[in-house]
Amino acid sequence: MVVIRQKLVPDSLAAKITYGKINKRKYIVIHETDNLKTGADADAHARLQYSGNSRAASWNWQVDDKEAVQSFGHMWACWAAGSDKGNKEGIQVEICVNSDGNYLKAVQNAAELVAKIMKDENIPIERVVQHNYFSGKNCPSKMRAGKVSWSQFITMVKNASGNAQQQKPVTDTNKYRVLTGTYSTRQAAENVLDVLKHRFGWVAYIESDGSRWRVKTGTFTGVTAAQAGANKIKTAKLAQVANPIAA
Repeated sequence: MVVIRQKLVPDSLAAKITYGKINKRKYIVIHETDNLKTGADADAHARLQYSGNSRAASWNWQVDDKEAVQSFGHMWACWAAGSDKGNKEGIQVEICVNSDGNYLKAVQNAAELVAKIMKDENIPIERVVQHNYFSGKNCPSKMRAGKVSWSQFITMVKNASGNAQQQKPVTDTNKYRVLTGTYSTRQAAENVLDVLKHRFGWVAYIESDGSRWRVKTGTFTGVTAAQAGANKIKTAKLAQVANPIAA
């Protein structure tokens, strides 16, 4: 089963970028982020929503090839489907298409997530729909282009539904940071810091370690999120060593 965790947008912010807690939860609406940038994964999109999206848009879930992250509870009617009906009756799921991710695995994870939501909210497969269904927008664009066909995705959801088990979001509230191995020059550490801040959208710092330098991130909630952050750093080849540490 796909790893599921929460990074819920605070209610004070959520009230400004949704219709409020009025979602009738009749549909599950599938989107794709159309964000091909390296690092534009579920964690990055969840952080974007948590810190205040500059666009007048919001969505309940984002899912990539590693995890599904929830930003809004299902009662929140998010701004994503392009119509009042779609927004006020749909749970919005964004599939990440970042160039450094595995799109097929992200779609498989999305299918598992959708199967879980169907079970939790008693939503039938016939009401799992594309963003296009409500607004006519070409979304999810890769799926509509046949990268993975819609019928294949629905089959994945049906198969996942047969194996679906109840899974609660991770509730580890301990705080962790990620600490990299050392760099021989401060400039090398600053190059990594620049990527973490401006591409990943993270808080991060440089620390001296004798004559060498390390990079330390801001805090993650839960060791699973911190480990995912460490893996993201290593996958992007920013450090050979990156480990979660207690904050």
